[in-house]
Amino acid sequence: MNSQTKIVVIRMKWLIIAVIAAIVLIAGIVLYFNMGKNDSGSSSGNARMTSTDVKSAADTDSSDVRNSTYKNSPVTYTPGVYTASIMLDGNPVDIKVTLDKNNINNIELVNLSDSVTTMYPMLNDNFEEIASAVKINGSTQNITYSADSKYTSSMILSGIKTALDKAVVTGAK
Repeated sequence: MNSQTKIVVIRMKWLIIAVIAAIVLIAGIVLYFNMGKNDSGSSSGNARMTSTDVKSAADTDSSDVRNSTYKNSPVTYTPGVYTASIMLDGNPVDIKVTLDKNNINNIELVNLSDSVTTMYPMLNDNFEEIASAVKINGSTQNITYSADSKYTSSMILSGIKTALDKAVVTGAK
């Protein structure tokens, strides 16, 4: 038999480059799969309301005075334009609600930057769906939304609720 041992020489420079490339590749794969686990409207999980009380429609408590006003009697608003801000990855997004005495006339997103729409591609669709349901319902109570965009939808709903709470006439029945 004629077998000879072959010696493979790897230069240290190429070994270091290969290790760095492997680390970058593994980190990229981990980031790709972690981003897929988040809400479709919230790709980084870094969105948060600026108000101190963030509740989704499913989390509301019937003992809340404002919520019982919505449920038991027609709501009376102070006519005007009211805004509430939500923060999405450090970018402020304002929700503007236009009201007359008994109706919600318009709900719209203002100050929406291109970076926010890029990071949250379903934001406009979710907002339009929720805004139309709130206008039809007359309040933020009993609004349902898709489980796929639960976090983003609850953020939008909380922003609308904050703006409406500014306009509710206290003691109106």
